[in-house]
Amino acid sequence: MRKVFALLVMVLLLAMPAMAGEKGKCAGSGEDCLTKMKAKYSEMAWLGIGYDTDEKGHWVVDKVYDNSPAQNAGFQKGDILLAVNDVKYSKDNKQELKAVYATFEPGTKTTYWVKREGEKVKLEATLASVPEDLQKLWIAEHMEHSHPDFQMASK
Repeated sequence: MRKVFALLVMVLLLAMPAMAGEKGKCAGSGEDCLTKMKAKYSEMAWLGIGYDTDEKGHWVVDKVYDNSPAQNAGFQKGDILLAVNDVKYSKDNKQELKAVYATFEPGTKTTYWVKREGEKVKLEATLASVPEDLQKLWIAEHMEHSHPDFQMASK
């Protein structure tokens, strides 16, 4: 299984590849990329979970960040994400998920459905801003992998 973090609100899963790309695929200069990432992350909505996919392709919560909207809403490790604001999580539904994520901003009230111990559970969360320490970590990781010669110390 491949580890995937969202920060979002899982927005990160959908926004990061388009914005930053994988190693060697980032089209912008280091300076341009840094500027865009700072702007994007400062406005991004954040739920505060990490997740992985299981062998069936389900998105399974494997981390709930302390003091996050997810923790406040009652998310638990092992929850299987079923839907957000009545949009189903599935690999066949990525466009509709992208569309709903595009409406999210800090302060957005969201409704999630998860499967927990065989039962459907409704969780309500108010999304927050991505904490600054996570913003810095995500930016540093991208810059290290995609722009290894770019010096961030003075930025």
